[in-house]
Amino acid sequence: MTRVENIPAMFVGSFTHSLDAKRRMIFPSSWRNLLGGSNRLFAFPHPDNKCLYLYTAEEMTRRLDQLRSGGALDKSGQQAVRSFAAGADMLVWDAQGRIRIGENLLAHAEVKEQVVLVGTLTRIELWSIENFDLALPQDSSMAEDVFYGGY
Repeated sequence: MTRVENIPAMFVGSFTHSLDAKRRMIFPSSWRNLLGGSNRLFAFPHPDNKCLYLYTAEEMTRRLDQLRSGGALDKSGQQAVRSFAAGADMLVWDAQGRIRIGENLLAHAEVKEQVVLVGTLTRIELWSIENFDLALPQDSSMAEDVFYGGY
């Protein structure tokens, strides 16, 4: 699977990986291929869930443009951005496709030894294997309508 020009990367599927002794994991090659020449992701701890949101540089640029188009931020907005950015990290994979996630982010997601990476179209979510099943909803009529509804 390779990236098609002018079409944003869409992440689907899920992968379960173990962390090695250096707390690295393999980032799926099919997702690496979607990113073209970029080898970095931005990881943010979710404020309410015990997971991480991983964004591509392209998606981060889109979100930053959206933030900028809203006009100047008040002090509260500036503090929120500062807080989100301070807790985040840039992840870069090596030639073998391994990424190392900082201990503070792994602790937030309560990761022990295994992670589940879940494609959610414009981002990737990283969960501990123990917490992932808890995140699955029983029912979502809106999501069901969007993906399985008529034309």
